[in-house]
Amino acid sequence: MNKQPSLVLDPQMEGQLSQFEISPEKVQPYLDHPERISTFMDFKVDYAFKYILGHKRILLKLVNDIFPVQVEDIEYLSNEIPVISEKEKRATFDVICTARGSGEKFLAEMQCLPDLDMSDRLLYYGCSLIHRQIERGDESYLLKPVYVLCIANYKRKHEAAVGSGRFFFAYQFREENYPKEKLTDNLQYFYLELPRLQKIWDSLETNLERWCYLFGNLNNFAGVPQNPAGFEDVFNVAQTGELTDNGFGKYVTSMVTEYDKRVIGGYFRQEGYEAGLAEGKAEGKAEAERATAKKLRELKVEPAIISQATGLSEEEIQAL
Repeated sequence: MNKQPSLVLDPQMEGQLSQFEISPEKVQPYLDHPERISTFMDFKVDYAFKYILGHKRILLKLVNDIFPVQVEDIEYLSNEIPVISEKEKRATFDVICTARGSGEKFLAEMQCLPDLDMSDRLLYYGCSLIHRQIERGDESYLLKPVYVLCIANYKRKHEAAVGSGRFFFAYQFREENYPKEKLTDNLQYFYLELPRLQKIWDSLETNLERWCYLFGNLNNFAGVPQNPAGFEDVFNVAQTGELTDNGFGKYVTSMVTEYDKRVIGGYFRQEGYEAGLAEGKAEGKAEAERATAKKLRELKVEPAIISQATGLSEEEIQAL
């Protein structure tokens, strides 16, 4: 029997978490009023997402519960792919790992605000991981599978026939008239749409439902539920009271920044998202981002926050 991996933070993820900053002015209100912080971290906050999934036993469970393969062990990879040329756009991931031995790669991304180019971004990420498998001198193009998961805290546009209760979507390359005929299994995409799951914890039936629920609602639990349903590790690791002082400061800073971004950018981003759908993807999105940034500048919002909310660089914002 294979030994179960210990519940410790992986060094690769620990290095990524060390890059998070602490803002004393954002942390102090929560030190003065600890009742304002939830018992468990918010999975949708960048620091929490990386910290919780940075424990191998938890990420391994996610991989085996979500993706259409079963693996015994994983290795964390760098979340940034080196660029080949100065013109190439750098790809930075949330959490990425590879299966030891078999070599499949698994990428998980959290997305809290709707973005018109999200599917294209995921396609770029996946293709980047495919492209770098083949090196000069290789005699064949045999590839290892790449699986990309987007955890979306919003509802995407779907055909009317898609049921309102469906929350998990899987995409592959298939022949148009014969869906059972696949071009390849080596690049697959998955979406978890958190708001589409309308259940309470005790009514959940599958681990897929439980992951969806925890990604959206972990911070709303007052304590570990009577039936953790095999997710004890998640509840144990995610307790804010168990964080070190340094970890607590980084989590709170990340949390407040993320909440500011959602509140400030959410409404304007949604407006731009809807407008962009009507006006055309690239042009509509770019115009919406500029209009959002201009409005936020009028409200005296810091350029760094505007950049996070819109995707524009601080130089572009200053030029408006």
